[in-house]
Amino acid sequence: MLIQNNQMNSIRIFREPSVGLTISSAIILLTLPGMNSAYTQTMSMSTTSNSSNTAQQHAEHILDNLVISEYIPLTGRLASGDYILLMDFTPFVTSIEGHSHIALKVPCNEDGTSKVTVVTGIAPNLNTLNIGNAINNGTLDGNSSLDLSDEGNSCLYHAELPVNISDIALVNTSNQTLNFNEGGYPSVTVSAHGTAIQHMGAPTATATR
Repeated sequence: MLIQNNQMNSIRIFREPSVGLTISSAIILLTLPGMNSAYTQTMSMSTTSNSSNTAQQHAEHILDNLVISEYIPLTGRLASGDYILLMDFTPFVTSIEGHSHIALKVPCNEDGTSKVTVVTGIAPNLNTLNIGNAINNGTLDGNSSLDLSDEGNSCLYHAELPVNISDIALVNTSNQTLNFNEGGYPSVTVSAHGTAIQHMGAPTATATR
């Protein structure tokens, strides 16, 4: 009977080695001095490091800048009262006064007034942008011989974009459908300097001991 018991014990040992190892490993881990505190401290340091990195990323994002110059050809037809979204800087807004501009060559009336209106802002809150009068006389190689506008066909306009805007649209404010494919080569050029508006309230990271 003793031999049989030993044989059964031997069989049990060989059949369940993983259980024995698991229990032994657990006992070793629990009996090592400072094991729990060391593990907790490592996790705490890792969490603090991750939080610090996240806060640092947010802090860097506050300083993100956008400098862009975009040429936008106008093609097709635009019905009266309809609009074309020209630019959307989100999450940036124009930030430095005098650093953002728009130039456009668009259909105009005989008196040089534009048949379109430029609106800017942060959608859906938009305001009309004053693009001024048509620019006529230009110089070429020092000579005043460059006519920049053809009243009744297409005219050139230039304006400064206001600060704190992210959206620019072109609205057909005439009483007719505009065909941008009919001569004049209408186009818009936007140059803007912007700053990111995300994470402006990012929390300051505090060190934990």
